[in-house]
Amino acid sequence: MRPKTRATPNGVAIAVAGLTVLGLLLRLACAHGDLWLDEIWSLRNLQHLKNAGDILWRLPNDNNHLLNSLWLWLVGPAAPTVLARLESIAVGTLTIPVAAKFCGRSGPAAALTGAGLAAGGAIFVQYGSEARGYAGLLLMIFVAAEALENILEDSTPRTRLAFAGAVALGALFHLTMLAAAATLIAAAVLRLAYRGRPPREILIAGLDLALLGFLGALPALGLLAASVLNAHLLQEGALTPFSLAALGHSLTTLYAATLGLPYDLALPLALLACAGLTLAAVVLIASERLILPLTCLLLPPLVATLVQAPNVQYARFFLVGVLGLVILASDVIARLWDARRLLGVFLLVFLMALGNCIHVGELFVFGRGNIRPLVARMESHGPARFATNMPVEVWVSLNFYDPRGMLSEVQAQDWCSRPPDWFVLSDQPAAEASTATFGPPQCRTRYALDMVIPRAPLSGLRFALYRRAIP
Repeated sequence: MRPKTRATPNGVAIAVAGLTVLGLLLRLACAHGDLWLDEIWSLRNLQHLKNAGDILWRLPNDNNHLLNSLWLWLVGPAAPTVLARLESIAVGTLTIPVAAKFCGRSGPAAALTGAGLAAGGAIFVQYGSEARGYAGLLLMIFVAAEALENILEDSTPRTRLAFAGAVALGALFHLTMLAAAATLIAAAVLRLAYRGRPPREILIAGLDLALLGFLGALPALGLLAASVLNAHLLQEGALTPFSLAALGHSLTTLYAATLGLPYDLALPLALLACAGLTLAAVVLIASERLILPLTCLLLPPLVATLVQAPNVQYARFFLVGVLGLVILASDVIARLWDARRLLGVFLLVFLMALGNCIHVGELFVFGRGNIRPLVARMESHGPARFATNMPVEVWVSLNFYDPRGMLSEVQAQDWCSRPPDWFVLSDQPAAEASTATFGPPQCRTRYALDMVIPRAPLSGLRFALYRRAIP
């Protein structure tokens, strides 16, 4: 049996409290700026609903993150941006002491490392400052992992209820909590096998945990089933076919956004760096302690590859891997600290802090692609007509910040009779140039680059605004 959690010294508790305040301030600072497409879409989903109950059982949309949607319904579509994102700010901040408690099983240095990454890690700050369900999902992944640790130490009704409750709340934030829970359960079963428990005991424990996970999943699955039955459909966004390169990019982004690695490394180099860091951690960390983080990092992408899952390019669908990375980083720091390798501790902490400061700084400066300056520029000479390479996404974004209705989208069949005044090129930085031609082959139109609105990585849209060149 693993020992009980070590008592946290007062100094560490004060430091964790300070990191929690810092994390809150970072989230508040990065919650400024405009909502981006997926946040706007969450608000659009609510427009024609009669009451809050419709969110739960009449909105079968994969962008309906239930608890986040309920919050947006409560504050309303006209709420200030920070207020719309306040739920994520709150639960994202709560993740910091939870991460400290969970990682603190390896000692005070690990507790501070876990709290530090949860406070200032780019992926925590990004999702902890936008109006979606991923901040709550991350919190519940850590809560569920802590509950499983307690179950492995002493299975009681309280610890079992805590795990089922974490799964239930996590799934209400985002349904990928179900995959995260399955991953955590698999890791727990592997740990029991590592301890040499009899096969029958392992099987019973695995079935018991699976039942707890299933019971926790029932509220979210039941509400989803009710929504599908009421609406007679299930609305999904665009699905991109499985690609190993996309999966590799997603996983390296997960490492970069958690540990502060550069985002723009070439994929082979990024994969090599991630594998090297993981192997270095494996050398330093005790065998059983490796089971949970390696399962979190390897099992989800392995399953995605086997089933050829779509949309693997999004790192946010593998957030249980963040738990694995935080465990590896905090345990490595703890091991070096206990061995009095203070230079190694300083170097690792400095590099992670520096990289994440750069990433969070980009989020603070660029946001997720601010839309209001784009709309103001297009409306600077009165009503304007535009076209774009992403008709649905760009139109939804611009329309939300165009309450006077001064912008109209030009359809392809109408282009030749009256070319649009503006062209919005979105999320194609490699195609941006000082001048460009757009439009149907029979009436290509020349445009000049007017402004570029970049975005921070992980979420948001980039916009390059082109103005029609007058012959």
